[in-house]
Order: sequence, then C-alpha cells, then structure tokens
Amino acid sequence: MATNDIQLTGGIRSNLLLLQQISGKLDRTQQRLATGNKINGAIDGPVAFFAAKGLNRRADDLSVLKDSINQSVSTIKAADTGMTKIETLIEQAKGLVTSAYQNLGSDANSVALRKSLADQYNTLLRQIDKLAEDSSYQGKNLLLGSGLRLDATSSSKSGTNALPGVTASRVTNVTKADDYVIDIVGDGRISANASDVADAERDRGISNLVISGFQSKTAGNLDSVQIRYTGGVGKAKTFTLTEGDVAVTKTFTVQEWEDAKATGKVLNFDHQFASGTHVNFDIDFDQIDDVADTNGLGTSTIQKFVDLSVEVANFNGVGQTITRSADNLLGQQKLADGENSWSFDTGTPRLTIDEKTILQSAAYSAAIGESYGRAASGIVGQPVISTTGISNDFTYVLTAAGDPANFDFTTGKFTTYTVTTTGPTSTVALSVSADGVYTFSSIADNGQSVDINLLTSGLNGITVASASDATQANATENVTGGAVSAGNIALTSISGMADNLAHKITINVKTDASASTFVLDDGYGGKALITGDLNSAQVLSFVISGGVNSGAVVQITVGGTSLRADAEATLTYNAIGTFTAPDELRFDVRAAQTGFTSTLNTVQVTDGTEQNNLTVQLNETNTNQVTVVSRNVKTEGQGLAMDFAQNDWLDRADIDNASAMIDAAKIKLRSTASALNNNLDVITTRLEYTKEFIDVLAEGANKLVQADQNEEGANMLQLQTRQQLGTISLSLANQAQQAILRLF
Repeated sequence: MATNDIQLTGGIRSNLLLLQQISGKLDRTQQRLATGNKINGAIDGPVAFFAAKGLNRRADDLSVLKDSINQSVSTIKAADTGMTKIETLIEQAKGLVTSAYQNLGSDANSVALRKSLADQYNTLLRQIDKLAEDSSYQGKNLLLGSGLRLDATSSSKSGTNALPGVTASRVTNVTKADDYVIDIVGDGRISANASDVADAERDRGISNLVISGFQSKTAGNLDSVQIRYTGGVGKAKTFTLTEGDVAVTKTFTVQEWEDAKATGKVLNFDHQFASGTHVNFDIDFDQIDDVADTNGLGTSTIQKFVDLSVEVANFNGVGQTITRSADNLLGQQKLADGENSWSFDTGTPRLTIDEKTILQSAAYSAAIGESYGRAASGIVGQPVISTTGISNDFTYVLTAAGDPANFDFTTGKFTTYTVTTTGPTSTVALSVSADGVYTFSSIADNGQSVDINLLTSGLNGITVASASDATQANATENVTGGAVSAGNIALTSISGMADNLAHKITINVKTDASASTFVLDDGYGGKALITGDLNSAQVLSFVISGGVNSGAVVQITVGGTSLRADAEATLTYNAIGTFTAPDELRFDVRAAQTGFTSTLNTVQVTDGTEQNNLTVQLNETNTNQVTVVSRNVKTEGQGLAMDFAQNDWLDRADIDNASAMIDAAKIKLRSTASALNNNLDVITTRLEYTKEFIDVLAEGANKLVQADQNEEGANMLQLQTRQQLGTISLSLANQAQQAILRLF
C-alpha cells in the first residue's frame, strides 16, 4: 500500500516540506534560547559535549577542593587568633614581673606582695595553656605541637618524697631528659643577720642581742624573729618575742630597773623557743628611753639563719649545682618552708619542704652550738666537743655556785667555785678554780665519753666588779680617822644581806663628850642610824632600811674607852650575801647524722605525633600539598618554656628567670606566628588561584556548549518569518486547487 494515497501537487509538497524544516529549526532554536546551550546532549555534538563535561568535572573537583582550602585557612586563622591573645597574656605577665622588680624589699609587705604577684603570674600561665588548648578548629589544633612530653619518673619521685621533710617532688619545664641529684646538708646551727641585729639594738635601745641555738628536728622553723617593744619614758618596758606563730611576752617594771641600777645588775630577756632558737638581750631603761621617735612602741624583724641547705646537681645538662640555703639572705636563693625550685636549662626540679622535719634528711658531723644564757658572757672561746660515738642531741646546762668565804674582794672573784653540769644522763658537780679550764665527761651514747673543755674567766654573777676597790678581803674591817681605834671595835655579825652581791658597808662615826652618832650606808640605798651614850662597851645593831638590803642586820662591838670627844672616824666592812647562782650557761650538742640523698630522673613519657599537623591539598590530583606543622605554644618546656613562678619570687634571681623566660617565649611565639602566616599566605594564594581557575574551566566549558543568544534570537526571527511566508505559499497553492473546483 502506498505511503500516501493522496497525491499532492509539487508546489504544495514543496511548501509543506519547507514548513516542516522551518518548524524543526524553530524547535531547536527555542531549545537553545531556553537552555542557553547550543549543545544539550551528546547527539548535539559529541566532541564538544564530552570536552565541556570534562572541564566541568574538573571545575567541580576544584570547587570541592576550594572548600577544603577555605577550611584550612580558617584553621590557621583560629591558631593565629589564639596566638594573638596568648601574646596579650604574656604582656600582662611581663607587667607582673615589672611590679615584682619594683617591690624587691625584704620586709613582710614586699614579700607578701611578690607572692601575690607570683600567684597571679601562675594564673596567667594556666590561662595561656587553656587558650592554646581551646584554639582547635574541626579537630585540628596548630598550637599544641606534636604532644611530645617529658616528666620525672614515678619511681624517682617516690624515692625523693621518701626523704624526711620532702613532699610533692616534681620537675617542670622539662626540655630534655636529665638526672637531678638532691643532697641535704647542714647541722641546723642557728644565727642571725648581723645587720638586722644592729638595727634592732639601735631602734629598740637594747644591747648584746644574740640569736643562737640548733634547729629542732621536730619543731624547727625558718621564720624570722620579731622583737616588739611597748612602754614609754619612765614607764615599764614590755617586750614580746615572736617566731612564727609562737610569741612570749615579759614585762620589766620600773622598780626592777631601779633595783638593778642600785645593785649593778643587768636586766636580761632570755628565751628558748621549741624550735631551738635562743634569744638573749640586755635591757637598760635609760638607753631605751634615749631612743628617739619610738613613742613607746616599735617592732624589729631579725632574719634568722639556719645552717641547712638543699643542693641539686644535674649531670646531663651543663653539670651545674644550685644550692638553696637557710643561711642565705632573703632574696638570695634562700631556702623556705613550702615549695622551693632549682632552675636548670633542662628543667626545674621542685620540692615542697617541711621546715620542721627537713633537718632529718641532712648529713652533718657532730657539733656544739654557741653558748647562750645569762652566763654566756663568761665563756672565753668556744667549747669544743669530741665527736666520738655521739648519736643523740643533748643540751648541757651549767650553773655555778660559790661559798662567800672563797670570795676575794680585791679581785672581785671567787678563788674557787662549783660548776654543776646537767647533761643527758646525770648531774655532775666539780670544783673549778677561777680562770681555769673546766673539763668533764658524761656517758652519752653506747658507753662513749663526751669531753667538753669550757674555758672560763669567771661566770657572770661570780665576777663582781663593785667590790674590787676593797683593800682587805673576806669581810674584815678597815678603820680610818681618830674617833675610834681599830683595836677597840670589831664586826660581830652581818645577816640578811642581798644574795649574789658583794657589799661595801661604810659607817661614819661622830663623837662628843656625852654621845656618839653612827651612820651606816650599804652603798645600795640602805641606811641605818644609831645615837646615844656609848661610853660603855656594848654591841651596836644596825637594821638597814631601804634598798636591796632593807631589813639586814649589821652588828659591831665597841669598847668602852674607845671613844674620843669631838672626833670622827670611818669604818669600812666588806661582805657578800649568799651566792645562789641564778645565771645559767647553756650549749647544745648536735649528734652526727648520715643524711639521705635522692635522684630525680626525667624521661620521655609521651611520644610525638603528627595528628595536629594540617595537610592542605592544593590540586585535584593530590600531587601538590602544603603541611602546616603544629607548634607547641603551651607554657611547658617543649613549648614556650615559661615555667611557673619559682619560690613565690622570694629571690631576685627567680624574677630574673621569669623575665628571661618571657623574653624567650615572645621570640618563639613570633617565630611560630611567622611560620603560620607564611603558610597562610601560600594557602591563600592557592585559594585565590583555585577560585580563578574554576572560572577559567567553567568559561571554557561554556564556550563549547553555550549558544549565542543574539544569534539564536536572530535565527528565531528569521525562521518565524520563513514560516509565515511558507504558510502563505501553501495557502496560495491550495487556492489554485480550489479554482479548478469552481469550473464544475
């Protein structure tokens, strides 16, 4: 069957085909105008289509890569923001260091202020670490470094903490593995800052201030001694000694001072603290009242020294030894109660010291302490001790006693006296000649003898200078003048005289024809008067009134024919009261101790990783990349090496260390910032390149497939015109057929 049974004329068929072609072209042009592409599928142009598709795929890959690069830029910016703020915190820390330099005094307020500044400094360092830890972005932190960490081993810390008086041992700011050997030395001998002692004597008006003793192994401390005075001109004087949280107060009355002046005695404050510290000084009211501008109130602080040091030596670094000593001045590597640190290039060992027990860790030889007590001034030279077999600590107390019959008024000393020694096991009393050498032995330990040579020139209280002008010894009379002859007058008895004093009693005699007057003066404010007819032999009893000898009785026998009318005489008698030896001489013996030692070992405890490093892909084929290495800007030794404040900034050297660490940290921080910024510049440049290259690829792809809108618009108009003309032509052809039909 024919495809078309209807036969068309040639003109109609030609017009119909033309319209069909125009319609197809119109459809294609409309599609191009609608899609903007001249190639919308492989059929439209396989070569251009697949070429454009390849360019678009590459552009898509780079677009995804661009997003990744953008995130990498944000990661670096997060780190840079963190470093900027860390730098701000470091500047604040520098300000605290500057404030500490401005308050370097050794007074309590300056020390407390520096401690407060050190605490603030430590807080800033902790915030630096927190800020670095918080600067992560999408799981990457460019401020934490590789995570490599070094620390002291648990076993070495446990061994060090086993030392008596040592706890919380650790090593901070570790830069590399090292060994720190810890030695504790010193026998705990106590002394004082000579400058502080001189200032206290000047400012408080006291004299002969001595601070001595041995540090107690169970109650010792490293605290300064304070002497507080309250009183006023002509008033009682109150002194308060304070060491740590222990205070002792003693008041000296005006009457005590007047009695002391009258008898030639010295008022003295002597106290031994449980810590082992001995404080002794003399008090003179007149001298105190002469001190200007005290207004009856004042406090002196005396820095106490203790022969006790902690030495730390490192061997894997530069091989240096650093010593912190309780014998040092405040601010000069002084050992303190609490945490102490020793700063090395490889790390900073830190030990918390218990001042009450650290001495038990020390190694030292047997020693004898400085003499103390009221009688200490009687010692010539330092007592010496044999070190054989001593394993315990003892205090020896020496007291002296003298028989009045053995007192020499010419020299003012006893010709012989007894020294009683109270030691660790027994009390020993020996007779000693004045200016002689006192030697005794005492069974102290394991049957061993302890020999102490005590050189004396007369213990305080035995030497009595006030009697040295007497011309005869041992309470015999001396008579001058014509009223009484020596043969007709005699001393009967003296009783009730003040203890521990040499006395020179003077009796002035005046006679007339019927009576005589006897006036007694004891030289210490005591008086007695007897008058009457004394021509017959009799005993005269004088009862002293006033002064230290008030109530004492002096009796003399006078012969009946001894008096002469209208004459005068002077009777002089020497006497001494009972010597009760109120003053003591003390000294301490410190037994040898072998001591302990320990070593802190630092090792690598955490391996470094690359997990915080940022690898940035720069092309779609993974053949070009940049690795941004994470830098440690925490305060630890592997990072900025900014150690926590050492020793509460007690020493200038500790502040110097902090200042140097800050300066070094700034340089390292700037170096880290420079490295990050360089990487950021490279990555940012590649980001901009990627953005622009994506546009190039897209533009190239578009050139292959996109239609020219102007051209396609013109084509549309032309095709529409042709379609209209074809329609007209087809209509005309149809009209010719209709004309034939009209013939019928």
